[in-house]
Amino acid sequence: MRLCAPLLALLAMGGVAHADEARNVPAVGSKLTYRSVSTTTMPRATLTRGEVYTHIVTAAEVAEAEGIIKPRAVIIQCKEDGSDRFCKTAAERPGAHFDGNLLTVPIADDVGDALAKQSAFKDAYFIEEARKFPVPGARDPYGPDLGDIGPEPAYILTNTYQCDFARLAGFLTSGTTPQVTLPCESIFERTASRDGQRPALTIRDKVSVDISYTGDGWVTLPSGNWAVKKLAFKMTPEDPSHLGSKGESLFSPQLGAIVKTHRIGENPSTHSKSENTTELISVEP
Repeated sequence: MRLCAPLLALLAMGGVAHADEARNVPAVGSKLTYRSVSTTTMPRATLTRGEVYTHIVTAAEVAEAEGIIKPRAVIIQCKEDGSDRFCKTAAERPGAHFDGNLLTVPIADDVGDALAKQSAFKDAYFIEEARKFPVPGARDPYGPDLGDIGPEPAYILTNTYQCDFARLAGFLTSGTTPQVTLPCESIFERTASRDGQRPALTIRDKVSVDISYTGDGWVTLPSGNWAVKKLAFKMTPEDPSHLGSKGESLFSPQLGAIVKTHRIGENPSTHSKSENTTELISVEP
């Protein structure tokens, strides 16, 4: 999760607006649901997993917004021969379904609400300045049955970016700034896990975030057809042995939202790589 979480947190989710409006941040009451899947390759294993979650905006101004994150489902990788008994149990849950060897297991609505109480996010323009995410886990902390997800998180991941966000003013609207570089401090925090297998952890990194506008286009997603502005990004750590990433996000001026992101990350210190795709799958209201 250390590899994936900062990547998943980098570019912010936006909000709902009328078709002729342009927004920097989400509107109050917006509910944007995303499906995010990451594959991490390590020296001895390759793991694919993900989640479905909803950003619910509770406060917004011109260039800032904040709210909570409601987990909706977990996505786990299962053995193709069906020999994984834990996947078999989870697959029997109502609403569970396979996409190839990936199993999506819904989270009960009341459980999602309970988890959301321990979550938070804050947006600055189209970047997610802070994200506190309660990682769903089995109700029994010593049992891996993800078919029975409990109201207490397995652990909590918090990512914070302390940057000069004023440099983003007018970035997508003035037409005069096709590229911007943000010097930032990246702060990653993980609470101790309920099962005692993961200790608490805090990591601080100095990073440089480069964002470039590369043109306009269209994308079709489960949430609809969106006219988008293409944003290429690259996060470079001051220490070259630490985590870095690059990729592209698609920003919808109609929604004021990043509707799709594809990113690749590499962590030389752990000899691991990750690839993530996050897509907007539904919008309310």
